[in-house]
Amino acid sequence: MIRFAVIADVQYGNLETRGERTYRESLPKFLRAVGEIAAENVLFTLQLGDASQSDWENHLGMKELFAVAEKAGVQWKHVLGNHDFLVPDEKKPELYANFGLEKPGYYDFVVNDPDDVSNVWRFVVLNGNEISSYAAETPEEREKAEEERNRWKLPDGSLSADWNGAVSPRQLQWLESRLELATKQNEKALVCSHFPLFANSGDGTSPESSQDDGVYYFDRGWSTWNGKQVLDILDKYPCVKGYLAGHLHEGSYGVRKNVAHVTFKGIVQTIPNCFAFVNLTSDSIVVEGREAQPSYKFRFE
Repeated sequence: MIRFAVIADVQYGNLETRGERTYRESLPKFLRAVGEIAAENVLFTLQLGDASQSDWENHLGMKELFAVAEKAGVQWKHVLGNHDFLVPDEKKPELYANFGLEKPGYYDFVVNDPDDVSNVWRFVVLNGNEISSYAAETPEEREKAEEERNRWKLPDGSLSADWNGAVSPRQLQWLESRLELATKQNEKALVCSHFPLFANSGDGTSPESSQDDGVYYFDRGWSTWNGKQVLDILDKYPCVKGYLAGHLHEGSYGVRKNVAHVTFKGIVQTIPNCFAFVNLTSDSIVVEGREAQPSYKFRFE
């Protein structure tokens, strides 16, 4: 079995509470989660983006906390979120390195189960902020981002939210190349992004649902502008078994075309706390939720 941990949308900031978002309270909740994760001694922890709310100081504060957690034995795999880029333009090039990443911020890695040679998983981590107004570093990049946003209007003709972004054609080609490689090497693939794509209709908490109908977040303006292009690629490759995301703090779940879509609850507005452990076997994805995070079990064909 392959076992790792997941946290999403810590969104820490030395800021006053706004609505249900308790930015300062994210700090003790994050530390409690990290303490339990360290005690489990898992392979790594997937951090699904929006580590800090805004400002360079808050970003650096989270960077220090990630480093402290590493000293306690927590190894990180980071996903970039939209709030992570709410820093001065001149600091944005440093942001990638602070998360241990190289620009443009998408990557993949393979994990082998030491007890089952057939249980090999390729993690494909997307950067859904690649083309966006907030991740742009120059006025020219912002102009191009706005042009891209106008390309992907919602079904009612309105524009998607500008706190979302798009993946570039180059990243889409890269995604296909990684899934082709996974297929060739008989690996199962788990695609990860800050931005969710799909959930079943209803409250999204049914752990055994196999419906294909449901909510497409890019049609509601809550996700990657060109999320349909991403989903079309996933549909082409049976090796894809799961899609993990954050961004929507209430979380959700859905199964579509034999792929489990898990959107994890956000720490910043979840009481008392939320994080999870994920177990991967040769025929299942099991999410063990902690505190307010629901648990799910998906057995794939």
